[in-house]
Amino acid sequence: MPALRTAAVVINVADHGESDKIITFYTRQQGKQTCIAKGAKRSLKRFVNKLELFSWLDIEYVTGNYSSLARIDQAELTKAFPILRNDYNRFVAANILCELIQLSTRDNDPDPDLFTLLTWALDYLNRGGLVPDALILFHIRLFNLLGYRPQLAACVACHHLEPTITSYSFRVGRNGILCSRCSHDHETGPAGIPVSLSTIKLLGKALELPYEKIERLRFSPGSAREATAIIRHYANHLFQRDILSWNYLKY
Repeated sequence: MPALRTAAVVINVADHGESDKIITFYTRQQGKQTCIAKGAKRSLKRFVNKLELFSWLDIEYVTGNYSSLARIDQAELTKAFPILRNDYNRFVAANILCELIQLSTRDNDPDPDLFTLLTWALDYLNRGGLVPDALILFHIRLFNLLGYRPQLAACVACHHLEPTITSYSFRVGRNGILCSRCSHDHETGPAGIPVSLSTIKLLGKALELPYEKIERLRFSPGSAREATAIIRHYANHLFQRDILSWNYLKY
């Protein structure tokens, strides 16, 4: 098989035997790929300091005829993101991003926009971006790319977003916000996640702004708490499981 070359981010690393490693990449051209790196634990030159979690690489690999594992032959480092491995909360946040990518993608199903989102978020964290903001912005854009864009432009029941109504809640089962009036008039069942109008507007901007402007958004501590509650519950709802890395984040 001819060798394939692509930009890739390491999203998982596991030891395999005494000398090999199993590396899961998210690549720009081929989507998620799982490769075996022969001799990676012993090599002093070929893969040294390259096959690290979160590394952005340019890789060359060969797919197997009789195995789902590809074989990685070469890797050139594009960005190492060293801060992510030296700061506890940034390390955990980057793990959350990678866990979400693993859960939300399939092998050999590329999405260049998703690759751009992942590399932007890792770079933003590495450059000192606030951890809560990075997680919120990544999640909200991820939901959109996956086709589960939250409905934030108006109440999902009355289709209005009125400044005079200051009490809203996010309902994961309805994929959007509900105003207090509609909540009292029409809704039964468990309460939603309380969210202020200012947080709703910030999340709406996060969905629309280009990357060169999205970093200007700032979530107050209160808005960050509201938005974090929304993205965690919504992700758990979509994937039908907890995102385990959240349990290690220190607030």
